[in-house]
Amino acid sequence: MDPLRILEVISATEGRHEILVAIVSSAAGAVELEFATLDDGEGEFAVFLQEQGIPLHVLGAGSIFRTVVRLRSLVRRSSVDVVQAHGHEAGWQLALATTGMRRRPATVVARHHNLYHHIARKWLRVLLDRFTIRRADMMVATSTSVGDTLVGEGCPQDRLLFATNGRDWEVEPDTDLVAAHRLERRATHRVVAVGNFKDEKDHPALLRAMARLVDSGLDAELVIAGTGSVEARAEVESMIIELGLEKRVSCPGWIPDVFEFILSADVLVHASLDEASPQAVYEAAGFGVPVVATWAGGIRDILGRHQELVTPGDDKALAMQVAAVLADPAAARCRAEVIAGDIRDRYSSDRCGTSYLHACRDALAHRYVG
Repeated sequence: MDPLRILEVISATEGRHEILVAIVSSAAGAVELEFATLDDGEGEFAVFLQEQGIPLHVLGAGSIFRTVVRLRSLVRRSSVDVVQAHGHEAGWQLALATTGMRRRPATVVARHHNLYHHIARKWLRVLLDRFTIRRADMMVATSTSVGDTLVGEGCPQDRLLFATNGRDWEVEPDTDLVAAHRLERRATHRVVAVGNFKDEKDHPALLRAMARLVDSGLDAELVIAGTGSVEARAEVESMIIELGLEKRVSCPGWIPDVFEFILSADVLVHASLDEASPQAVYEAAGFGVPVVATWAGGIRDILGRHQELVTPGDDKALAMQVAAVLADPAAARCRAEVIAGDIRDRYSSDRCGTSYLHACRDALAHRYVG
């Protein structure tokens, strides 16, 4: 039997790509992969693909219209069985590129966001999400919450599949870097948050919770790692000043050694209003770092079976749970290590890669004909 041939379409080759690396690892010897990227193909993942001998088609360096035309041409001349796109941009561009194409591979779009476009009132993106759902053979949800959202946006149950995100837990963090981050502390306790500056992360609730902790006399600092628009960051920094937290909260931007940064903390706090399957949450929990989080979106899938989660927007409850962790950090770390094994099993690289490849096989076997 010939191996399954899959074209993976991604938005960019820069940044963290644990999911894609997991797919490559799981495909070895059983699936023939090639990738297409919407950017200029000069990021770290492009280097990884070159080292693995996997073809990368660079579609960027032009207008969106030109990129879509290039993608359509690539799909037409390729001999792949399935095209799987990852994320909003790659998803709708694949849907548009294959519209009206009589003979094409099966198409699968993996949804890596949940309600953010609704929360941020990005109505054009909502329309593009719905267009993608109508045109793709199968949609892949990364959590039960994303699945519910897809159904609510018009995705039939028989065209909905699920995949599990994850990472390679055998790649151990650098203990020297962990120690270096711990030396940067400016208070007895370090609270960290990881995530880009955007509405769904609800940094205002996080900052209000931090103000409550400081007002209670707790000697703690909050470090928020992440990037975002200049405007979004300015709003957070303005609120820090408004709450009098200048000496208690810092926003260093992007941190390359984010795993070691997380491990240096007493607790990771995730105050989101909504999430798909937040990487920072399952990574922190898998490394045995205490996590305080809301029950938003995919967080329930990750931690709901193990601990009480906070109602989104409830800064008082958020502060109370953080205070409980910091009252006895050693005991909290022990509790976190008890659940780490389950997290590492459910969010492993093997399970992640296999689930996305299984979605491709399922799409080929049960492709939608519209």
